[in-house]
Amino acid sequence: MGCGNHSPSLTKRYFPHCIYHGLDHGHWNVDFRDEQAIDAFFHLDLNHPQALNGLAENRYDAILCSHVLEHTRDPYTVVRFLVSKLKPGGVLYIEVPSPKTLHLPRARQGWYGIKGCLNFYDDETHLTMVDRNRMEDTLQQQGCAILASRPRFLWRRVILLPLYIGAGLLLRGYIPASVVWDITGSTHYFLAVRSTGS
Repeated sequence: MGCGNHSPSLTKRYFPHCIYHGLDHGHWNVDFRDEQAIDAFFHLDLNHPQALNGLAENRYDAILCSHVLEHTRDPYTVVRFLVSKLKPGGVLYIEVPSPKTLHLPRARQGWYGIKGCLNFYDDETHLTMVDRNRMEDTLQQQGCAILASRPRFLWRRVILLPLYIGAGLLLRGYIPASVVWDITGSTHYFLAVRSTGS
């Protein structure tokens, strides 16, 4: 879900034999390689979750929903629809901004060399701060076992932070805010598996 930032081509690079179905409300930060990597594309507005009825039930082994739900008015209804699209035993990965971002500096126009979405309100298309407890309840009510629900913290992103900073400054002239998300606890992720009895 959400096909921007070259998700299709990057996914196929690491999982060349997977079938990639993308869902988005438009094309953002994609190129020809991404277009070639997508096996099927669904143009949907998740602010109308019933649009997901057009996708087959019990079809997918995995659904990745990274930094999508905060752009919707009712992320919990969206998730209820998504779970029904998973095969029994299928995995759902959700990543959203953490409430911690509300206390971080605004960096949309730049802050000490960092530019991008550091504070939740840096992105004017953000509509809903996803509540951890409510999301966990929603997943469990839909017959999912929650394998993880915690801040995203990738050691690679932290250890290599100086390189990411240097690359950002060299290639873009600023530090993309996303490179400090792990060290600031800016994102929260949920990993859930649909019950085989669903």
